[in-house]
Amino acid sequence: MFPDKAKMVRNANFLLLVLAVAPVVYMVTAALVTFGKGGIARDQSIVPVLFFPFVVVSLVNIGTMVFFQTSKRVMSERGRYDPVGRTYLIMSTGAVLAEAHAIYGLVLTLLSGSIFYAIGFSCVAWACLWWVRDRFKMNLGKLSNA
Repeated sequence: MFPDKAKMVRNANFLLLVLAVAPVVYMVTAALVTFGKGGIARDQSIVPVLFFPFVVVSLVNIGTMVFFQTSKRVMSERGRYDPVGRTYLIMSTGAVLAEAHAIYGLVLTLLSGSIFYAIGFSCVAWACLWWVRDRFKMNLGKLSNA
């Protein structure tokens, strides 16, 4: 997948940067779309109904992300012949799962017109990305310098 560890680290850092900046873009977009008016939902009572399922799905995302980041069995066969690629795939899976929280906040913000949903879910996304980044650095330390 990657010819060397340095190229993988560059790609991983770029991916983490893009996914860390994306929630800001989502919040700016939501603020511009809903500025001075309500959300795009015709019936605002749908927002609390959607909020709780999004919270549950977010918790499931966090559980899945923790499983992927901490399990030694995930892609263990690939780790034998491509440990660098395995490290990148595990990090990118966790990063994409973390980014999903910001999307949930964007959907709720666009429907309700309240930016607080985007801010809250984006904070969760950033915390998860930070944790994935720390796990990635720990996994990098376990790789050989080949």
